[in-house]
Amino acid sequence: MVLELQKPRPIWQIMFSTHHTDVGLMYLITSLIFLFMGGALALAIRAELFLPGSQIIADSMTFNRMFTVHGTTLIFLFLLPFASAVGNYFVPIMVRYKDMAYPKLNAIAFWMIPPAAALIWLGFADFTWYANPPYSIISAPGPAADMWIFGLKILGISSVLGAINFIVTILKCKHPDMSMGQIPLLAWSFLTSSLIVLVAIPTFAAALFFFFSDRLGVSGFFNPAMGGNPIAYAHLFWFTFHPEVYVLVIPAIGMMYEIIPRFSRKPIFSHSSGIFAFVLLSMVSFSSWAHHMYATGMSFTEKTVFMIGTLAAVPASAMHVFNFIATMWNGRIKFATPMMWAVGGIALFFSAGAGGVVNAAMPLDFQTHDSYWVVGHFHLFVMGTIAFGSIGFLYYLFPYVTGRMYNERCQEESMIILQSQNGLL
Repeated sequence: MVLELQKPRPIWQIMFSTHHTDVGLMYLITSLIFLFMGGALALAIRAELFLPGSQIIADSMTFNRMFTVHGTTLIFLFLLPFASAVGNYFVPIMVRYKDMAYPKLNAIAFWMIPPAAALIWLGFADFTWYANPPYSIISAPGPAADMWIFGLKILGISSVLGAINFIVTILKCKHPDMSMGQIPLLAWSFLTSSLIVLVAIPTFAAALFFFFSDRLGVSGFFNPAMGGNPIAYAHLFWFTFHPEVYVLVIPAIGMMYEIIPRFSRKPIFSHSSGIFAFVLLSMVSFSSWAHHMYATGMSFTEKTVFMIGTLAAVPASAMHVFNFIATMWNGRIKFATPMMWAVGGIALFFSAGAGGVVNAAMPLDFQTHDSYWVVGHFHLFVMGTIAFGSIGFLYYLFPYVTGRMYNERCQEESMIILQSQNGLL
């Protein structure tokens, strides 16, 4: 028997391809590059905060610039493109279609990311990724702030184009013999998160338009000196970016739905409850944005509504955690590298959610508002749940992309050392 191996393709052939696996590969490489770039800024920030006073960063303005680009990079240039990489690679296969519904639009959505990233990194704005007025419209130096606005505009258009492609591919291009209930949960995660994107992103696009208009002095939507209201910007911002957290976490949960049954050697405990939880999360994601704004002078009634809306996400999240644990229960679990990352992600998901319940309760939120409790809660979600699920899936994806298996030897040796230390051997 003669085994014929395909010759490696030239890089330009992959770069200008519109096939979903090639576009997914470009998303994947791009997201990993920005993971290390944004992570380098994170290391510098933590080193600076290790002791009081100035350590390695020259001044506070430089620190603010690094803080802005770090947050923007890891959210918009690592987590979102990584999810798009997984979706591009697997969604057409899961719905049994030859490609994404709009292959050229898919490639365009990817190629909008590099120029947007260049604007963000070359500008290095100083108003953090919130860009709160009035400072951001009155005092933030240009052209850095304006480059950030245009970079976020381009990334928003890219996200909307990708969301349209996922929705049409799943709903219209799935195999005729496949019902919606038979679609894998990973594909369902991209369907629901894409619907959130279509509703949420246009709001922030409008906010950015008003924001830029205010900076030009043409209008005063958010400028108190011209009769504007900075709180209005906070409402527009969080109406987009609280649901955006679900856009990030829902695909990561979908990745865990692929990993955990495979390495538990059991089918998922309840496919239908996973679908229901995804749909429920996508709806309640829009009912809780103002829990970021309890300290802005809202009435007790308004805060109560948003507290209840926030807590409504708890049962939906618990459904996923219960599904994972019930799937592993009595399973023949193999703690390969993807499974270890996924189990760690579940533990951090619980920890992050428990911290979020504290933020949702009005009396406790006033004690933790703008504190490191909120920073910890956010990072437990982003670099705990989402990044753990994503990195676990990166290992899971590795053989599909490269045709080679990663080396498990180091992981096996670590497990033996831990077991011997705990007296299990």
